[in-house]
Amino acid sequence: MILSPYPPFTWAKLFYFHIIYFSMTFSFSLLQNSGILKARTITFHELQKEGHCMPSYLADYHTHTHLSGDSKSQLWENLNAACQAGIPELCMTEHWNLLNQRGERLPTHYDFDAVLNQWAALKDDWAHRVEVRVGIELGNSTVDTAAVQACLDFPELDFVIGSLHSVSLDLGGIGIFTYAKSCTDPQRANSVLEDYIRQMEELAEDGTFDVLGHIIYPLRYFSPDFHLTLDPWQDRLDEILRRVIHSGKGIELNTTQGTTVRQWLPLLTRYRELGGEILTLGSDAHRPQFIGAGFQEAAQMLQHLGYRYVCTYRQRKPQFHSIR
Repeated sequence: MILSPYPPFTWAKLFYFHIIYFSMTFSFSLLQNSGILKARTITFHELQKEGHCMPSYLADYHTHTHLSGDSKSQLWENLNAACQAGIPELCMTEHWNLLNQRGERLPTHYDFDAVLNQWAALKDDWAHRVEVRVGIELGNSTVDTAAVQACLDFPELDFVIGSLHSVSLDLGGIGIFTYAKSCTDPQRANSVLEDYIRQMEELAEDGTFDVLGHIIYPLRYFSPDFHLTLDPWQDRLDEILRRVIHSGKGIELNTTQGTTVRQWLPLLTRYRELGGEILTLGSDAHRPQFIGAGFQEAAQMLQHLGYRYVCTYRQRKPQFHSIR
């Protein structure tokens, strides 16, 4: 005999309720999978009203899709992820590298048609949910500054990240990621950092960007056993930051998909001390689930350091949004 905590009539009702519940759940699933019933995407403004949104206008200005080559994300997936995370604005910043991981030169021109076309195909459904801007992540532009500058005269372009993904041609031009993964000597690692700072000085001088991208990039990939920092180059970094500030440009806080926020503390402290104001947030998401990753922590850190704004861009001009 089975003993039940429920009286017989209650137990029967409970059993009947479970039958009804699972039938409804199964039917709902069939409708959803068949496309008859579609899940509704909540917008930023709805999340804000319901109190589930980030406290500030924190736009993700470093995102990738399959057009970048090292990502399989579709744009609609990134847009949906932005809505779910309460990210009101997203900038498409596909890779345009002038060197590949093997150190081979790549084309010094970029065709923006694919970027524009993927947004055009989605615009009617998504424009009222997420603000979308056209950007580019330009890697190692100092290989051919003149050719790059001519290509950037593109009317639909809102934003340019200037990044360094490779060592200089003097060291073979191979990708820093590739170099770091095979590096077993801290002295060689420091030679890469020296080369990186020298390239960044040249990039800051050329000015083919709106913000300098992921300045602490090499520290991502070298062995933590090397205990590398950019401290030995602080004086030169200061000059780079001063040049950025005086030229009306900025830097990005790249969260590396939410994993490196605290590593930015020394650099952001110094940037603020030097008078830096123009700053964008970027997740560097190569998968949808990382859109906006680490932004809450980043915003709190920026507020603690005395920053007042984060920026978005329209036609290469910064727009300031309060984070206080």
